[in-house]
Amino acid sequence: MERSVDSLWRTRSSTFWRGALPYFRYIVQSGLPGVTIMLLLAGLAGYGMLLRNMPVTFPITLVGVVVLTPFICWSPLRTWLREADVVFLVPREAQLPSYLRRSFRYNSMGIMAAVLLMCGIYIPLYIATDGQTSSIIIVVAALLLKLLHMGAAWRERQLVHAGSRRSIRLLRWSATAVGVASLLHTEIWKTVMYLAVVGCLFGLLYLRMPRYPIPWLLLIEEEKGTRRRYDVFFGAFTDVPTESAAVKSRPYASWMAKRIRYRREHAFVYLYTFTLIRTELGGILLRLTGLGLFTGILSAYSGLWSGWGSAGVCMLFVWLSGVQLSALTQAHRHSVWRHVYPLPEQTRYDAVMRVDRMAALLCAIIIWLPQIVLLPSQGLVVQALTSLVLSLLYVLALRPGRVKRKLVFDPDED
Repeated sequence: MERSVDSLWRTRSSTFWRGALPYFRYIVQSGLPGVTIMLLLAGLAGYGMLLRNMPVTFPITLVGVVVLTPFICWSPLRTWLREADVVFLVPREAQLPSYLRRSFRYNSMGIMAAVLLMCGIYIPLYIATDGQTSSIIIVVAALLLKLLHMGAAWRERQLVHAGSRRSIRLLRWSATAVGVASLLHTEIWKTVMYLAVVGCLFGLLYLRMPRYPIPWLLLIEEEKGTRRRYDVFFGAFTDVPTESAAVKSRPYASWMAKRIRYRREHAFVYLYTFTLIRTELGGILLRLTGLGLFTGILSAYSGLWSGWGSAGVCMLFVWLSGVQLSALTQAHRHSVWRHVYPLPEQTRYDAVMRVDRMAALLCAIIIWLPQIVLLPSQGLVVQALTSLVLSLLYVLALRPGRVKRKLVFDPDED
């Protein structure tokens, strides 16, 4: 391989985005951008009302920890590395620091912008509650912490043992949450002392643990995971050729699939249930549902737009979870074994419809819970019930038609 590693990085990056660009046309045609923009405008209006009528008991520090900590700690790294690089690039490992520096610069722009965006959303709330820390200090501290976490995340990737990586990552996130709470709630010198001590302790931990100079296999696996997430997202809008999906056990959810009876008519139900639970689609759906639950708690707690804004937030996340769940219709669509085993194709369609309906209904109920818990105590029972009725109408009446259209048999596929 004669070309430089810098040109290789540029080629791989441009190849990926050229391949992904056509799928954005389907996203635009689906109406997602327009609906999202309208809901964002409604959210901004509700956000302004919340600022003008800030409850005295609003948990501003807790909200700051929950909102800022993930964006400060999460440090993804796109390297564009593939399995074949273990053979073809390892002999040029001495040149790889230049390659990785381009990846760090590429990723740092996006994650720094995300930190600034979240600070811009959170700081007006913080000022409205008469927070004692200067907004400039919060922004500067968040950016400095982000830089430190990018370096710490790289050190964790280099660690030899997977258990050590998970343990230190958990410690790092926990310590950062405490640091963010200290930044928002106490004097700045106390926060500086705390972060200095914690930073030194983590530095000693990283130095004492065995590590690889370049964790090839981990970087390749991380890149594969990122590509799979893009495929799952695009798969919600059109048919996407995918690589082999990563499988995670997720024992906290797998028990539901194990309750399915072993019968011939349940074969596809069993398959698609485990496909949803154990693949990246299940992880995305869990995170989206959790975000909807948290956002619903905030909007319902504040009684956004006399409860109607909170109901709108609920419907937004019910709809988004349904859009993402549509990717399940593409799973196993091109599997050869479907034509080998004597199972009617109609049973596959029925199984997808059944699993999709149950998953969408479960997500909708979880996302709706803050409405029934927090709105009735404010005398907003009608709004809570309206959000439930609309959610059920979407899941049980509107979604099945969309799923059926995505499952229509296309003779050109075979």
